[in-house]
Amino acid sequence: MAAKVTVATTWLQGCSGCHIALLDLHAGLLDLLALIDIRYSTIVDVKEVPRVDVALIEGAVGNEENEHLLKTIRERSTTLIALGTCACFGGLPGLRNLHSVEDTIDCAYRDAPNTVGGIPGDDAIPRLTPTVRPLDQVVKVDYTIPGCPPRPEAIFETLAALLQGREPVMKTRNLCEECSRTKEKMLVPQRAFVTDGVMSPHELETIDPNRCFLEQGVLCMGPATREGCEARCLEGNMPCRGCMGPTPGALEQGAKIINSLASILPAGALMFQEDIVGTGYRYSLPVSIIPQTLRGRTVS
Repeated sequence: MAAKVTVATTWLQGCSGCHIALLDLHAGLLDLLALIDIRYSTIVDVKEVPRVDVALIEGAVGNEENEHLLKTIRERSTTLIALGTCACFGGLPGLRNLHSVEDTIDCAYRDAPNTVGGIPGDDAIPRLTPTVRPLDQVVKVDYTIPGCPPRPEAIFETLAALLQGREPVMKTRNLCEECSRTKEKMLVPQRAFVTDGVMSPHELETIDPNRCFLEQGVLCMGPATREGCEARCLEGNMPCRGCMGPTPGALEQGAKIINSLASILPAGALMFQEDIVGTGYRYSLPVSIIPQTLRGRTVS
């Protein structure tokens, strides 16, 4: 019997949802465990990181402890996989990059009415890094599995490919390519704008489950978001929020959606969007140029 592939997993600054996605393989997890040997994980009581073949790392790098653990696992693993959107692009924790470390600590610790105890930088709490970073801004990343959380099947398919000596298939198109909704106006050149404005789903009484969200005036991040989730939000008649992150080579996810919206509605309508940054860069701010522009420095 061939030796099992040794694996390490951990989560950094994140919610642990990507590990839950791994467990959501259900019976498929038994097939996977027949091929791998998990030597280190936050769900296994092991103190020291051993040498392993594959490491699955969830979460962004937001403090010094995250950075130290990531570098240690990188040194002791042959293949490192960024698991989930926080690890790939910075994710929701990356919105901290809009503010300085001191402002963040003031808001979350010093000025918070119910905070008891220390603050980051004290002996018990790791010091925050100047910015939140995806894994590849700290160490070499071999493969990525985006998603918030990733589809369990995507995790299995990537690991299965590596175990079989194949290159995992990376998605490159935008979400509109795998969306089954009818696009009657979006792809037809015309002088008139497709819509006069964009709204949130709760602002409409009804939403046609078969028609493109944007054609109905519903804000959808599909044009600026990588495919691969199988448009799962459509099952609940909800538009894309961008959680798969940007397509390769188009890391400015916010600029991409602004460009897309500008082609279907009057430019003045963009002025009435309350939170362009929180919408367009919700999952990918650390890989954009915005943090450097705001503070006049380069993210390192």
